[in-house]
Amino acid sequence: MSSQLRISGFASGLDTDTIIKQLMQVERAPLNKLNQQKQKIAWKRDTYREVNAQLTAIRSSVDKMRFSNTYNKQTATSSDSSVVSVTASSSATSGGYTIKVNSLATSALVTGTNVSINLKDKVSAADIKGNGEFEIIGKDGAKVNVKITADSTYESVLKQVNSANIGVTMSYDSINKRFMLSTSATGESASIMINDSSGTADSLLKLNTPTVVKGTNASVELNGQVMNLENNAFEFNGVRFDLKGVSATTASVSVSRDTSNIIDQVKSFVEQYNSLVDKVNSLTKTVPNRSYNPLSDEEKEAMTEKQIDLWETKAKSGILYRDDILQDTLSALRSSLNSSVKGLSSEMDSLSDIGITFKAYSQGLTSELGKLTLDENKLKEAVSSNPDGVMELFTKTSSLDPKDKNYQSESGYAERLYNNLTTQINKIIKRIGTTTVSDLEDNSQLGKQIGDINDRITTVENRLKLVENRYYKQFTAMELAIQKLNSQGSWLYSQLGQ
Repeated sequence: MSSQLRISGFASGLDTDTIIKQLMQVERAPLNKLNQQKQKIAWKRDTYREVNAQLTAIRSSVDKMRFSNTYNKQTATSSDSSVVSVTASSSATSGGYTIKVNSLATSALVTGTNVSINLKDKVSAADIKGNGEFEIIGKDGAKVNVKITADSTYESVLKQVNSANIGVTMSYDSINKRFMLSTSATGESASIMINDSSGTADSLLKLNTPTVVKGTNASVELNGQVMNLENNAFEFNGVRFDLKGVSATTASVSVSRDTSNIIDQVKSFVEQYNSLVDKVNSLTKTVPNRSYNPLSDEEKEAMTEKQIDLWETKAKSGILYRDDILQDTLSALRSSLNSSVKGLSSEMDSLSDIGITFKAYSQGLTSELGKLTLDENKLKEAVSSNPDGVMELFTKTSSLDPKDKNYQSESGYAERLYNNLTTQINKIIKRIGTTTVSDLEDNSQLGKQIGDINDRITTVENRLKLVENRYYKQFTAMELAIQKLNSQGSWLYSQLGQ
């Protein structure tokens, strides 16, 4: 803070602060220009980041298309989903099955007799026998020792059993007024036994099973072969069968390649690519409006938020006009899609063979140039007749060194696109860095430019402080001189008056 004495209009009556502020507005013109340059760089960074996010999203889609498992997804259908539902994994093989469900696997179940109670009530002391303990034994000997006292409630008894995690659940059927025990597991290995030497379980809960109660296995005929299963689900050749009900006749299951998945992948890519073309063309072909520059803080104070938004929208337009990286991105992607894939059959070695072509020129529709068009019927026909050929078109790899000039021509389209997108994404990162703070200094190209501008801003601000102090010093000297003249004038006036 300056220690310089500032006398504002004391003798002259002038509004010195306002005059100096107006003078400094002129002096600040170079500083405002530097701040505008810095803001434009920050806007550039933001716009580059938006494009990079779009490129990354396309690369993620293309990355999936590089691998055969994307095209080898299988779909399974059941002729009777009330008997069996089916799900195919990526390892499933195409084929057909017949299945007949003779019986479903059941859990072990123990059902008590009538006990009319409220779960919140305390247990009846008269029904607690001996030490008030009994044991529930589940599968593989897992057991819980249930302890009951006069302070217990029926609900607390249920909680003791259910929190023991022995694979046995106790519940109360409020409709039929009875307690029940059931196993989470099914099949003959699922079991329940109550060790009730005190007689409390029988007296209090009306549950009694002196012998082991077991579940039952499912009986299934798959392609005529009988299988006994402990569960109501099994896997075979990469297909999961979930048994739903008993059938009097056989149901059929068919497994085939999911060609709709391939079509959806290709359609999604075409849509993403065309969206990118729109974005890049909009950014690189919009001419900057030189009449609109970033606003200073003083200018923003005089405007509404809506006015500021409208102004900045115009100021940002054309921020990447004729940008070299973005133009090169479209050029590289277009080049990778234009040429055929060497080493494949001529019947299926280019995108046109599956209905993808670049849009032809149409008068008045220059914005459509560079976009892809998709003949969906041709794509469906190609996928249906030669799904492996379509897969190779995108997934083929080259044995050549990636630096070899022929590497790209021998690679499938997904591999080409993935490599080109990675290159362009890295170019943008080199230009803007990885920061999400738009005006941060870093080692990126734009980050270094911001650092240089910050240094120049500091130099100008220091100079402006000196200029402002000089103005105040000059006006202070003027005020003191006027005050001195006024004093001398008063003295002369008094002398002449005498």
